Amino acid sequence: MAFNWVDPIILVGDERGGVISFKLSNSLFRGPIEPDPEVDVGKTIQDMEIAKMEKYLDSMDKVVYEAKHIDK
Repeated sequence: MAFNWVDPIILVGDERGGVISFKLSNSLFRGPIEPDPEVDVGKTIQDMEIAKMEKYLDSMDKVVYEAKHIDK
């Protein structure tokens, strides 16, 4: 995973050598969210940010498209 410090983009590589780029949502630029002491007992800001990123990545298309060889 590589972060771009200028543009809101991250690059993620997979075990097959593929690279996927993600343009991050503006909501991720608002800074870390603060835990609510009544709801988020025991959670750190880092835990909450990780959960937010995992939720975002889970919303992406997970279908693997394979090229099919066509004989002529």
